[in-house]
Amino acid sequence: MSEVRKDSVTVTAEMNLKFPAKDIWPLLCPVREYDWIEDWDCEMVKSDSGVNELGCIFHTGSHAQGDFDTWVANRFEPLERLEFVRMNALRVIRYEILLFSNEEGTRMMWIQHITPLSEEGQVFVKRWTEMYKQNMEQLEKMLDHYLSTGTMLRVS
Repeated sequence: MSEVRKDSVTVTAEMNLKFPAKDIWPLLCPVREYDWIEDWDCEMVKSDSGVNELGCIFHTGSHAQGDFDTWVANRFEPLERLEFVRMNALRVIRYEILLFSNEEGTRMMWIQHITPLSEEGQVFVKRWTEMYKQNMEQLEKMLDHYLSTGTMLRVS
């Protein structure tokens, strides 16, 4: 009998943007992220529409750098909820993005449930959880800047 993993970790971040969900939602797409994330790079594998949709599959990273990920959009509720399963040889992430409209704009919850697949994956998960807050703060700045100006925030 195989062992059940008990070392999963959940990390969360909240964003509050002064923009309606209808403006934010289209940007939560592997194709549109080229517009607002400076170092974004992906390879679309499957999409009937050419953009994000239920069942959309894409890759990020590179085999040469050891960070090649496959992403699958497994929940797609426009303007409200988006989920991906993101996996590589080290770990699996169930990635949730929730949007809540309010008078000020949109509150977003970003939740990642991470399960390491090996000892090396456990090291990755520890490192990732330490960097998560900083990464999400930078992502919020980039998204807010793009929504405010229509241009990408250059950080490098």
